[in-house]
Amino acid sequence: MYAIGRIAVFGFLIFCWGLVASAGASPVAPFGSFGPAAAGTLSGLYNLNYENGTITVFQIVGGVTTVVSHFRASTSGSRGLAVDHQGRIYTTVTPQNSKPCSACIEVFGEKGDLLARIQAPILPGAPGAPNLDNLSLDAQGNIYVSDYGQQAVYFYSPSGNTWTGPTIVVQNSTNAASVAVEPDGDVVFVSGGCGFASVRPYVRTQSGYQPGACFSIGTIALIGGAASDGGAVFTPVDGAGSFVSVSSEAGGGTGFTIPDPHGQIGGIALATGGAIAYVGDHHGEKLYAYARPPKGWLSGVAPKLLTSYVGFQGLDVIAIRP
Repeated sequence: MYAIGRIAVFGFLIFCWGLVASAGASPVAPFGSFGPAAAGTLSGLYNLNYENGTITVFQIVGGVTTVVSHFRASTSGSRGLAVDHQGRIYTTVTPQNSKPCSACIEVFGEKGDLLARIQAPILPGAPGAPNLDNLSLDAQGNIYVSDYGQQAVYFYSPSGNTWTGPTIVVQNSTNAASVAVEPDGDVVFVSGGCGFASVRPYVRTQSGYQPGACFSIGTIALIGGAASDGGAVFTPVDGAGSFVSVSSEAGGGTGFTIPDPHGQIGGIALATGGAIAYVGDHHGEKLYAYARPPKGWLSGVAPKLLTSYVGFQGLDVIAIRP
């Protein structure tokens, strides 16, 4: 999202708590017509306007972009955005009036039809009620959720056409307001317990998740960011709207600049395996596709611009079908 909007909404979360919800999920059916991103070519883009909570689905055919659907989750709007292999759209909601849920994940088809609703759990010993912020999917379809109200990150696992869980990644993590996961699910990055503009990795082991060392990212939280296998974390940069930050626990942070010097980057999405980074620019309403450098995103070598797409409106937090 745009830097000012991100800071304003994040500040609001610090003072607001969600209401109580119970765990559960409804079944869904496979849905989705857009193919996965490959070789720098997209057939569809999913966009969340973080300031008003609306989701837009764009179709791209022969270089022409059209709007397939434009909708709002529940009555309060969305806070997170992710898309799975089947084209199902995932978002988090915490309605102020507790309708249709106190806090939940909602799953939609590309036309905006509601497919499922996953209620947030009540975690024993949590400091507050559920208040969901954003979410991230791994390649297996596990849904990782940041619950600011309960200061926790947990995930749900797919089981047929429903989900089981949650499984806790971390609980009692101060300001656990956003999350990003590597596609292989081995490392979960949480913007909690490290201060602003930094994250902590949690590495999956046989006995659970082990915390690593905090490291800096380019913006206040991971909303609009993405993580690749190998630990590269991509985020917009507050105060430098045309720059993409790439950082990791191992150090060697770097980044790259989009062609628009007045750019307003809201989100970055990665193609399967992290071979291509898609960068959404609100200022020019363009989507840029960059190829991973031969020695990796953290090599310090500027990535090659493969192509750009136009015809969007309100680009902000983006997602692609992996």
